Amino acid sequence: MLKKIIMTILTAASTTAMATTVFLAGDSTCASYRAQRAPLTGWGQVLNKFVAPGVRVSNRAASGRSTKSFIDEGRWDKLISAVKPGDFVIIQFGHNDRSTREKMKHYTDPAGSFRDNLKKMISDVRAKKAIPLLATPTVNCIFRDGKIYDDKLVAYREAIFAVGKSENVEVADFYDVCVKNFNALGESEALKLFMYSSDIPKRKGIDRIHFNFHGAQTIVPWFVDYCKKENLSIAKCFK
Repeated sequence: MLKKIIMTILTAASTTAMATTVFLAGDSTCASYRAQRAPLTGWGQVLNKFVAPGVRVSNRAASGRSTKSFIDEGRWDKLISAVKPGDFVIIQFGHNDRSTREKMKHYTDPAGSFRDNLKKMISDVRAKKAIPLLATPTVNCIFRDGKIYDDKLVAYREAIFAVGKSENVEVADFYDVCVKNFNALGESEALKLFMYSSDIPKRKGIDRIHFNFHGAQTIVPWFVDYCKKENLSIAKCFK
């Protein structure tokens, strides 16, 4: 009986060790937050609710980080050290990379260092025999003439596609997914998905970037459906 119990435990441990992990490298729009900061919720925080059995999510996204600071602070090295063959690594940056040049801790040039950083990440993932997926950043909920207008991220979105093409890496266009869905909702309804609609004094009526819990729960199915529709490799990880 004891031998059977031990074998069951070992089998379960082995299965867990071999399970596919989806890692997330990104910024505050993707990060996970403590309960004390509710309703602030990154989309990566709820992704685990949409993955298939045998798939786990390891969200390493961190608030305020760009490709540069994520690498410089050792966060990328820590992530990549945990990656095993067959895992997926979603890489989504842009919001903080566009920081002003005065904030050199974060700023990257979309035509230069931003692309170089993405290429490094891709190379590191492939060296671990894992699968990289580039994702364009979520859009800021800024409307002009009844439509989303967020030109500050366009150069980074274009850079992500350029790197995807040059490195033969799939790209999930989360930016475009958000634009289309927010436009369909309209500004007043779209803002209900953001911390703009919260009761947090510093965010109420101001924050058009970060999602509340309802917002994160709403946009992740958009991302999942996009990956399935576009037949991206990561689609097999979703329900």
